[in-house]
Parts: sequence; C-alpha cells; structure tokens
Amino acid sequence: MGLFNSGNSDDQEEMDNFENYDEADEDVTRQEILEILLNTREQYQFIENLVKNQIEVKDQQIDKLHSELEYYKKDSAERFSDQLMKAVIKVRKDMLKLINKDNFEDMSGDEIRREYVYISEDLTDLLEQQNVDPYRTEPGENFDPALHQPKLEITDDVTLDKTIKESLSEGYKKKDKVLIPERVIVYQYKQP
Repeated sequence: MGLFNSGNSDDQEEMDNFENYDEADEDVTRQEILEILLNTREQYQFIENLVKNQIEVKDQQIDKLHSELEYYKKDSAERFSDQLMKAVIKVRKDMLKLINKDNFEDMSGDEIRREYVYISEDLTDLLEQQNVDPYRTEPGENFDPALHQPKLEITDDVTLDKTIKESLSEGYKKKDKVLIPERVIVYQYKQP
C-alpha cells in the first residue's frame, strides 16, 4: 500500500501530518535562511570595517614612510653638498696658502707649475670621489652629439666628414650621464 493512498483514514492522517510537517519545515528553513543572511550581513559589515581600518592604517604608514624618505633624501643631499664643499674649501686653502707665502712673488715658473699640478690632482681626486670621470676623444674618431660640443671645420675630403679633428677641452661624465660635453673640432664635408 502506498503512503498517500486516499482510501485509508490512517493514510489521510499521515498525509495531513506530512503536509503540516512540510509547512513547518519550510518555515524553519526560511527562518534559518534569514538568520544566515543576517549573520552574513553582519560578518560582511565587520570585514568591510576591518578592511577600511587596515587601509587607513596602511595609508598612514605610507604617508609616514614618505615623509621619512623626503627627510632622508634632503639630509643626504645636504651631506653630499657639505662633503663637496669641504673638498673645495681644502683646495681653496691650499691655493691661499701658496698665494700668501712670503716668497710667492719670487717663486720660479717650475715651482708654480708644481703647485698647480698638486691642485689639479686634488681636484681630480675630488671628482673621482664623486664618480665623475674626464674623457677625451682621439682625432679620427666619429663625432657623437651626446658626448661632444662641436666646432665645425669645413673639408672637401668626404672620408673625414663627421670625424674629430681635435679635442679642445675634455668632457666629464658621471657614470653614463654627460655632465659637461667635450668641446671638439669636427670635420664637415662640403663639395668644392
């Protein structure tokens, strides 16, 4: 016999109980779903507030680190400038010491040249400490506008076009960055 056989009164009673159970069960399920939704909303709001607070804390930390970085960059630039000025002051003192010597007027050309060599060496050391290197191009090498400041000399020899005739003054680079380009005489071809 089937569960839902309408011929039996017991079966009818079971059917009514089942329908009542189903409605009661559905109400419980709806209630549980509503509670789950409410809990989910509360958890979502809690997590959202937590994330917002974490973002605010991170933003504050970033602002603080940025301020500290600016402070250290400024301090680093000042230290570099101070170090450079101390080196320049030393060279100036050496020059003044030479100029203020009692026998400066009586110094021979060789003695003055020797003192200039010492000063030049001091300045070269200073440049090396700052990773600044002088450079000079040999005659016959190609002209490079990134490295050279040209003074043109006209030639009728096409093979000399855009080659260096002579270096007038050395250039200075700090690593790959040109600080002062080398002054050079560059051949420029023109038909006669």
